[in-house]
Amino acid sequence: MEDVLVIGAGPAGAACSLSLHQLGMKVLVLERTRTPRDLLRRPAEADRWSSATPATAGKALAARLHIQLCLSEVPHRLGFDALSIRSGGAQGGWVVGDASSTVRARYVVIATGTRPRRGGFSDSACVGIGPGHAMERIPVRGRRVAILGGGDNAFDQATFALGRGADSVDVYCRQLPRAQPLLQLDVPAQCVHIGPFEVDPARMSVNGSRYDVIGVQFGFEACVPAGLRLPLRDGRIDVDGRGEVPGFRGLFAAGEVANFWHPCVSSAFAQGDQVARAIRFDHLSAGLSAQASKVAAAA
Repeated sequence: MEDVLVIGAGPAGAACSLSLHQLGMKVLVLERTRTPRDLLRRPAEADRWSSATPATAGKALAARLHIQLCLSEVPHRLGFDALSIRSGGAQGGWVVGDASSTVRARYVVIATGTRPRRGGFSDSACVGIGPGHAMERIPVRGRRVAILGGGDNAFDQATFALGRGADSVDVYCRQLPRAQPLLQLDVPAQCVHIGPFEVDPARMSVNGSRYDVIGVQFGFEACVPAGLRLPLRDGRIDVDGRGEVPGFRGLFAAGEVANFWHPCVSSAFAQGDQVARAIRFDHLSAGLSAQASKVAAAA
């Protein structure tokens, strides 16, 4: 039995597993993707918000995380798609399984991140859902682009398309934009349309205007492995201040999959480390309690 299984090797999972490993705990990282380049396929453009990894895009950051895990000799398995989590029963702990095997541990950290909300749309040669690879793969030079959504990613992708030579980019928001003011400044005000909009994917039109490319940026939803009815808040796993899931002893969540305030790459690193230290403290406390019980019994 491992001490800890960390599901996901993104920023939260990498930070958590690295801290646990250095704190002396037996940890194993389980990652669904088979190559480190696939860990973070969004955003495609450089991150200008992170002070720890300035001007670094998702693919480059993923490669660095994998290198750090290897250099620190943190045990990890690529290509392990965690399909289920269940209680270990009489043996205690937790059991995580993929299509062909299971792994057991005293603690489990869910760091599986999020996936873009589809909003009823389907990916195609001209429709991209979510930021990063979904939009990066679509040629935009000299083409008319519509971006649906009013958050950070919507305005980020509008700026990205303009930088790649799009003929025009319009952003459609049903309500006032939620994006950071710095991001909104990069998109001309006359290109931002606020209010109800109708999309016809077959005609590639929004409110009757024809486009060559449509980007769907409706935010994200948590990627939660099956097997447990976990408490959710705002679509993410509900956790306490330490990152533990209430009512599920020894089960933690960190990063974008959890309901920590303002999930992003920078906060994911911090939360991963925080969860690692909470687990280490819990593990030491349990060990001291067991020792005290043995001493009392012997007396």
